[in-house]
Formats: sequence, structure tokens, C-alpha cells
Amino acid sequence: MTYPPHSTSMLPGPMLPGVDLAGSRPHFPGLPGDRLLTATRLGRLGEKRLIFNQIDTPGQVHVYRAECEAGERLRAQMFVPVLPRGGTAVPGFAVIGQSLPYSADSQQVPLDLPRGYSAIVAPPPGELLQPVEDLLTRVRYYPGPVIDTRTLVGGTCYLAVWSPHNHMGKYVIQTGHRWPLRLTYWASIPLFWWQIRGWFGLNRSGAVGAVVGVALVGLLAARLLKRK
Repeated sequence: MTYPPHSTSMLPGPMLPGVDLAGSRPHFPGLPGDRLLTATRLGRLGEKRLIFNQIDTPGQVHVYRAECEAGERLRAQMFVPVLPRGGTAVPGFAVIGQSLPYSADSQQVPLDLPRGYSAIVAPPPGELLQPVEDLLTRVRYYPGPVIDTRTLVGGTCYLAVWSPHNHMGKYVIQTGHRWPLRLTYWASIPLFWWQIRGWFGLNRSGAVGAVVGVALVGLLAARLLKRK
């Protein structure tokens, strides 16, 4: 599987098939729980976010949870970060919920699932030949497999991440499909820039330029809204 080159951004931009990082709120959750009962809570899975984390011991499983409504769209995509010193992982991941459309994948998940729950496991990634670049932070990712499904009933849904080959390293998972509506997202973009560049281990001396750029975009957006 070959992924075509694209440019992506946390700022507004065109929808690109398979790669759409715009409007994703970064999330740095720390070490999640390794079972459904101890899963780390996320916001609603429909809201776009980028989960930045790492598997630091062989066999480690990360589990996140969120409340879902019947018929809600569940979307998740794996991204392999391009780090200056290496140290990335290409994890397996799965969406777990009640009465999902497919259940044959459940045996691949390294977790015990309660009765009535099933899982959709992302297919193994093919060749990751061309990374995408975020226009704001200038970080790069190799886009990986996507899970895009819907729940049949409401309740708690889960996202499980693990390394099938017991590899360790950093990973990025995008969840959701809806843009954040709160103005706090735009006000926090300079902070997001700082956090993401630091997580990648990249130079952050351009912070002032990033803040000015975001301010100009915000000013332009405010003027457009006033004209309407």
C-alpha cells in the first residue's frame, strides 16, 4: 500500500482523502490503563484529536474509553511520527464497542472483552513511503490504516493500542471527524505548536513566528465573520 504525498495542517484547509489532520486537538494522556476497567477517559470519540503517546515496555497495551451514542460514527487512524532520532512504533489498534458491524477481529485484541462487545482491528500498514507534513508545526507523519465504522447501540466505546511484535516507541492515533467548535481551540494553537514540537524533539525557537502567524489567521477569520 502506497500513500500519496499531501500537506496537512491544524489550520483550515481542504479535505484530503485518508489524511485530514486539520482541526485535530492534540492530546498527551500519559500512561493509559491496560484493561477496559482502567481505560483512560477521552472526550467524545466524534471530536477530532491527535493522541500522542508511546509504548515503553514490551507487550504494553494502551486502552482509551469514551461514551458513544447509537449510530455514532467511530473513526481512528494511525500515524507514524518521523522523529529526528528515531524511536517510533507501528502499533496495532482496534475500536471496541457493543454490537459493532464486524466481530471476527475480536480474537486479535490482547484483551478480554465482555459479552456483547466486539472489535474492529486495523489492518497491518503497507509500505510507508511518503510522509505528510503539517504546515503549522512542520512535523511529519507516515499515514497508516483507518478504521471508520458506526456503533449499533449506545454505551462505552474503547480504543486499544498495542504492538503485535512487542516493539517500543512513540505513536500517534487520530480519532474523530468533527471540528472543535470552541474558540479556546484557536486560542490554544500556539501552545499546541509548542507541545507537538517538543514531543517530536524538534527546535522550538520559532515560537514567536508561530504565534504571530496564528494571530494573523485569527484576525483574518474575524474580519470574514464580520462581513457575513
